[in-house]
Amino acid sequence: MRKKSPFMIIVFYISAILFLVSCGAQKTKWMGSIEEVDGIIVVRNPSEPMYAEDAFILEEDLTIESKDRDDEFIFHYTPNLVVDDEENIHVLDTRAACIHVFGKNGEFIHSYGEKGQGPKEMEYPLDIRAAPQGELMVLDINRARLNFFSQNGKHLRAFSTNQLVSMRRPVIDSKGHVITGTVIMGDEIKTTLIKYTPDLSPVSTITTQDVETSLDPVVQDYFEVRRGTNLVWDVTCNDDIIWGNLNKYEIIVHNPEGKLIKKIIREYDGVEITKNEQMELAKYFFGDNSVPSDLNGWKFPKTYPPFVRFTCDGEGRIFVQTYDKTEDGERDYYDVFDAEGKYMARISLKYRPQAWKNNRLYTMEEDEDGYQVVKRYKVTWNI
Repeated sequence: MRKKSPFMIIVFYISAILFLVSCGAQKTKWMGSIEEVDGIIVVRNPSEPMYAEDAFILEEDLTIESKDRDDEFIFHYTPNLVVDDEENIHVLDTRAACIHVFGKNGEFIHSYGEKGQGPKEMEYPLDIRAAPQGELMVLDINRARLNFFSQNGKHLRAFSTNQLVSMRRPVIDSKGHVITGTVIMGDEIKTTLIKYTPDLSPVSTITTQDVETSLDPVVQDYFEVRRGTNLVWDVTCNDDIIWGNLNKYEIIVHNPEGKLIKKIIREYDGVEITKNEQMELAKYFFGDNSVPSDLNGWKFPKTYPPFVRFTCDGEGRIFVQTYDKTEDGERDYYDVFDAEGKYMARISLKYRPQAWKNNRLYTMEEDEDGYQVVKRYKVTWNI
């Protein structure tokens, strides 16, 4: 047998190293634990993820602009979008009270929804969700209604939400059940997370949490008031309901029947809130010119809450937006948990994820002129 030359051996080893590097981000051994406590799975995660930040790669593959188009529209205020099963993109335009639809290649298809007070019209739609059977659910907060549309824009039905005080961020599962947070007013203020049937009859109460508010003197928790609730929630691709309280880093998981089945915990120290940051946050309520210098009546904790919101993808991953930012302050950090609840990665994104679908990430961004644009990225995971 012919012996390999030293040169060929060196080439072989270099090729092997490059191959290993290209196969994925650097992985460390998971140092957490999984145990069952009183019939509930408890997943305890360390402070550091299994993979480095290069655990995924984003490659922009679509941009949809509204400026300088021949079509008769422009994005006015678009807080949400959804992607249907054919990968058409439905962009909610709150100020115009309509939804703009684009094909998977970015071509404009049509707009639907009208501004007004008629039975099929909307005043201030603030949230849109993909519903079963190809439908779209839109929350109109001014008219306290949930509207349902077909993908081609036909208004199908509407339900009043007047009985749901301060309804917040409704999400919908694959069976059409609506999960939403509401406020309970009384001697004590509480927030509750409830699962409803498709016609908004209550099915089960997932959790009820006290709101920490002192009335003598009046002291309001900044983050609870700003969000309208002290809860964060979403629905996974398996219809499990996940939620967390702003007070601690713990993701609670209920199965579709409402039974508590899992707790996902991560070691987390929190991000300190400085006095200057308190003043900046207060501008959200008071405006630049009328922020009280002493901030009496407002309760600021020493650290930010552990998370801002949850989103989920079709592979069972949970994305937890935190208040951590990159050093330049331009990007937010997201903790990524796998379907089992293990802390896999910590990624940074400049814009909030609107949808994760078929290994694509969809966002609403601003261009250099301040116009809103839709972006789509191909996602390649190295984990």
